[in-house]
Amino acid sequence: MNGNTATSSGIPAKTVYTPEDIKSFDLQRDSGLPGEPPFLRGIYPNMYRGRMWTIRQFSGYATPEETNRRFKYEHDMGGTGFSIAFDAVTENGLDPDDPGTEIDVGRGGVNVCTLQDMETMFEGLPIDKISTAVIASPFSACPLSAMYFALAERRGINLRELDGTSQNDILLFTACCHIPATIPPRHLINLCVDLVEWSAQNLPKWHPVSFASYNYRENGLNAYQELALLFANAIDYIENELKRNRLKIEQFAPVLSFHLAAHNDILEEVAKFRAARRMWYKIMKERYRVENPKALAFRFHVQTSGSTHTYQQPLNNIVRIAYQVLAAALGGAQSIHANSFDEGICLPTELSVLISMRTQQICQHESGATVTADPLGGSYYLEWLTNQLEDRAWEYMARVEAAGGLVAALESGWIHREFFKAMADYQREIQQGLRKVVGVNCYEMEEEPYQFPVFRPNRGAAGIQKAKLAKIRLERDNDEVGKCLSEIRSATERSENVMPAVIRAVKAYASLGEICDIWRDMYGLWEVPLLKME
Repeated sequence: MNGNTATSSGIPAKTVYTPEDIKSFDLQRDSGLPGEPPFLRGIYPNMYRGRMWTIRQFSGYATPEETNRRFKYEHDMGGTGFSIAFDAVTENGLDPDDPGTEIDVGRGGVNVCTLQDMETMFEGLPIDKISTAVIASPFSACPLSAMYFALAERRGINLRELDGTSQNDILLFTACCHIPATIPPRHLINLCVDLVEWSAQNLPKWHPVSFASYNYRENGLNAYQELALLFANAIDYIENELKRNRLKIEQFAPVLSFHLAAHNDILEEVAKFRAARRMWYKIMKERYRVENPKALAFRFHVQTSGSTHTYQQPLNNIVRIAYQVLAAALGGAQSIHANSFDEGICLPTELSVLISMRTQQICQHESGATVTADPLGGSYYLEWLTNQLEDRAWEYMARVEAAGGLVAALESGWIHREFFKAMADYQREIQQGLRKVVGVNCYEMEEEPYQFPVFRPNRGAAGIQKAKLAKIRLERDNDEVGKCLSEIRSATERSENVMPAVIRAVKAYASLGEICDIWRDMYGLWEVPLLKME
């Protein structure tokens, strides 16, 4: 690869583009206007003139009390959405008193194990007015989402008006993140789709899954591979639900949502976001014959890419993040999370969070990027590149389907091999100087020229969380908890939707680990197919 003659994804680029490069382009068929099929130019006619994107930081550390203080700070600084970063213990569906978990409690995220923790985390915050992203693994998504729903109900909020998102992405937490306490994908996807199904019926404003190609990209994939796995994943969820014969696609497709990455190659990223909208339109319209306009429009969140951060000269990351935010804005994202510049070194400080939020606010109000919808539309290069990314994404999707579809490709190790190869290739390009990274393989410095604060969370979180859980187990109605847990097992055995039983359990203060242990007992633990690597 040569950074002067190819895109970041290795697509060869000419020096200049003319109408000849897009001579087959038909404005009405291939583009349309913003707010019109195939939604290439955006899902709303006036885009950011009507409503700015949601500013949503990904936050959480130590205890719910400490995370509550960070959420309040972000809200006071102009944040317009919350996004929960859970610790590894919570993502694995374990309790803080589970053997071997102590070192991870509250490290890298907040520990949540009962409804009480969710109540504490959002005390004094207006969840009736702004949305929350519950960034939970598919194994913990049902109980953690249920805790948030129960919290809303106790506040008197009508669940049909509750706005937010559950992560609930099977690929993210079986191939991108190490979740050793989860169940096999063939069973896990049933829990994923249970949440989708129940939410579509009961919470029309809630997005019960956010297919997170952000994390696929963080594992080394390029832009068109990111799109391909994003849609292959969504198709597996759709097919699972349709086989149940409970809902029509028109009923649940509108609540599906997506979480993409923004990398450094600004124009390639803008083209990727535009291609994604057109691809989703084609999947819905041509493959599933969908007519509902809400299902045809591709809604997505963008996060700036942590994998592009460097711990060398870390203030340079502020500039990278700003360019990535600009790409997301020019590409028409509905919400954006700008990473903090220090994330390669520590959890974000209040200072770095503030800079990230101000980066978005400056982009919204000072950059001019929001003045008109799809401001780069019509560029010969951009339209050509959008077509290139889409074509290559369809080709890669065909490879996933040839591997048996997403779940089969996970269980065989095919996807893991793809990630391993992509990461190795990416690192090799940096080591050989084929991919320039300022401060790493060019413009290096022997010593860092500046200092900045480093944040370390409370290391006593494990003791605090254990004590709270022990107190809850003494005070709750344990007979009622036992009955609720039995209902979850029965619903799972009968292939019924587990969400009603899970909601009853969390309201009785059953713990996250107690609920997830039912499924671990039924299905056993999944062994990641690392030994099958070629």
